[in-house]
Amino acid sequence: MTEPQPIACDLTVFPTSVRAGLAASVPDLFGAVQTVQELTNGYAFQFPNEPGMVRRVAHFIEHERQCCSFYTFGLEIEPNGGPIWLRLTGSDEVKQFIETVWRDLPGAVPSGLIQAGPGDGLAGVIAQAAPVLADTLEKAVPLAKE
Repeated sequence: MTEPQPIACDLTVFPTSVRAGLAASVPDLFGAVQTVQELTNGYAFQFPNEPGMVRRVAHFIEHERQCCSFYTFGLEIEPNGGPIWLRLTGSDEVKQFIETVWRDLPGAVPSGLIQAGPGDGLAGVIAQAAPVLADTLEKAVPLAKE
């Protein structure tokens, strides 16, 4: 049986020399989000079906699964030139993690929700990414009440 993993992003799994570069790609990617759907267990992000977008989303998944192993990732590409969907899901704690970190990215490092090593140069990257992630989550369409 697998031990439960803590719900925290561990950027220390990457060499110090690449952490800031990986983090810097996040606001660029999520700045392209067209729609966000709230799910019972996370969020779905709609990206435009444009050249290179599938590769960009897959690159995000490839790295994010290493530092945030608690996510369940889903990638769906709609037919006939339709949009690309990225789903970040998991337990109730995973959804709460997304809501907390994306709305207060600068506070995530001091609170331990993002574990970064010393001298990683992430302060500037976090400052640039914070408003993009907060704005992205503001696009969320709430769950329909049944």
